[in-house]
Amino acid sequence: MDSVIIENNLDGLVNKRYEGYQTYIYCYGGSCVLTYSEGKHEMHRDCCAIILNRNFLKKVQVAEGSEFKVLYIEETFLRQSEPRNPYIIQGMLALYTNPVITLNEEDAKLCQALFHNFRLRLEGTNHKFYEDILRTSAHMLLLDLYDIHARINNSAPTPLSAASIMTKFIEMLEDKEYRDNREVAYYAEKLCVVPKYLSEVSNKVSGFSASYWINRYASQDINEMLRRNNLSVAEIAQMFHFTSTSYFNRYVKRNLGAYPSELRAQ
Repeated sequence: MDSVIIENNLDGLVNKRYEGYQTYIYCYGGSCVLTYSEGKHEMHRDCCAIILNRNFLKKVQVAEGSEFKVLYIEETFLRQSEPRNPYIIQGMLALYTNPVITLNEEDAKLCQALFHNFRLRLEGTNHKFYEDILRTSAHMLLLDLYDIHARINNSAPTPLSAASIMTKFIEMLEDKEYRDNREVAYYAEKLCVVPKYLSEVSNKVSGFSASYWINRYASQDINEMLRRNNLSVAEIAQMFHFTSTSYFNRYVKRNLGAYPSELRAQ
């Protein structure tokens, strides 16, 4: 089934083969370092990682002899299985900062069982309710992983109204609306709240302002476009509706730490 793929190495993550898939990794032995978002995060034995946004992944370094089980689950398939719990958006945004979860012995055994069950369900194509059982397995996987994440981080409950606003805000960013609009007021108006309240909700749920998330999504997308090298800097600036190339250059320098030409030379 193309919506769910299981592999025993990180090759698909390194070469970004599975665009449009979320990635769930369990490390059975060895280690790797994920350069993700704004930092480096080490995985070792009995660690789990959840890569929700491939644009945030910059580099993968794998130690020789390491053993992994990797689930690639298509985002559209996953959204139909996604649990409706206020913690989900809080957990997602925390994982955007650090995708690695270090497990205790009990949680490590649970994760191994979850990954094993998913493989069995994927192979059981003669099941009369094959797609339904896969969706249920995905649902169970997400519930257990987010439960582990919440317990480790000792997170306070997120109010349902705040979770709903933040979820819709992030969905707009996932749909790349930042290419046309990078002002908090635009998103606040679409969510029927004032900009100050949207920023307050964002800070409460994620620890970061609404403008932080807008610029983070935009800058990571710009970085990816620059590295593909099939469009000129001026064309990319126009795609993101910057008023001038010089303004685009300043924006990239401020958010990515280097000018577009410097990023292309790396």
